Amino acid sequence: MNKHLNKVFPNAVKLTVLTLGIFLGGHLAAQTDKQNYETIDVVGEKTSPQLKRAFDKQRFEFLELYNSINEVAKFDVICKYHKPIGSQIARKSCEPRYVKDFRSMMMQVSSTGPGIDFNRLPSDDHIRFLTNDTREDAFEHVAALIATHPELFDSFTKLDAIHQRIEQRKEEVYED
Repeated sequence: MNKHLNKVFPNAVKLTVLTLGIFLGGHLAAQTDKQNYETIDVVGEKTSPQLKRAFDKQRFEFLELYNSINEVAKFDVICKYHKPIGSQIARKSCEPRYVKDFRSMMMQVSSTGPGIDFNRLPSDDHIRFLTNDTREDAFEHVAALIATHPELFDSFTKLDAIHQRIEQRKEEVYED
């Protein structure tokens, strides 16, 4: 047994010293040669879901900035979270105050009798049609605010750039 250990031990020591020498030599070379390294730049595009999330994030930032600048109450945009029936996932939806007010007025008018007749409740298309004139005034108001406030213009420009990328992506998909 001692004979066998006498043969194996020196070889194990040599192997350990050699391995340690290679490791330390590589480590020292890496430290002294920091100027010579390769850089790899990865340029990628966002996926469609990432672009949609970025668009929603920028849209909510724009609306928050818009509401802080806007001084006409009926043109405020009200955002809130809601969970659709049967879902545990809350979604953020936004609607101008004039649409919310008009919808609540229409609901009050349609439910003047006892109980609620769901067939008489206004649809979104009906409300959109009846508030069309106010919507055009709101668009003009927003355009005027964007033109007169540089920070709102910058936010809108970012929003538009993301929208353009989404539309470009849709066109590329349809071409293929």
